[in-house]
Amino acid sequence: MTFALAMVLYPEVQRRAQAEIDSVVGEDRLPTFEDRSSLPYVESVLRETFRWHPILPNGVPHATLTDDIFDGYFIPKGATVRCNIWGISRDENRYPEASSFIPERFIDANNALTDDDPARYVFGFGRRGCPGRHAADASLWSAIVTMLATVEFSPAKDDQGKAIEFTPRFTTGLTHSPMVFPCNISARSRSHLQLVNVFRTEA
Repeated sequence: MTFALAMVLYPEVQRRAQAEIDSVVGEDRLPTFEDRSSLPYVESVLRETFRWHPILPNGVPHATLTDDIFDGYFIPKGATVRCNIWGISRDENRYPEASSFIPERFIDANNALTDDDPARYVFGFGRRGCPGRHAADASLWSAIVTMLATVEFSPAKDDQGKAIEFTPRFTTGLTHSPMVFPCNISARSRSHLQLVNVFRTEA
């Protein structure tokens, strides 16, 4: 949902990602995991999706088993410890214009990915990190690259053909995700529609 919202709000990102896919994959097949290393901009879109609106902005609470001192701070046994993932993702020193969806922040001047990967913090840290992180990362990449390859996200239009303006809203509480928003999803072309239909038949 966050990715779809970003594609509606930032069409130039969608166009650049689709151009990369078309140049690497072509239009006669769907992208596969073997293509992943050849699609750095798509990878940066995934990273920015993780960073832009993390689903667990305050992480999962944990409790200390013993007294501890970290970076000069005393943390008593039994204290509840949370990771401020939202604060990390909104650090303007690290991510200028942090409220904007800018995948280019993860690509250097040579069009190579930087070492900054939000998956390293949005899934938790160390031994308490999400055990399903790699499966989730692969699943989301597959979904995002397939949607980019086959469909077009655009603003929904009213009866007069004008784009429906809206202000994105998000759920509040432990989890953070977009609430329903108006949009249009259509096949990029007849050949792309056939690719989806072939995939459905084979699946």
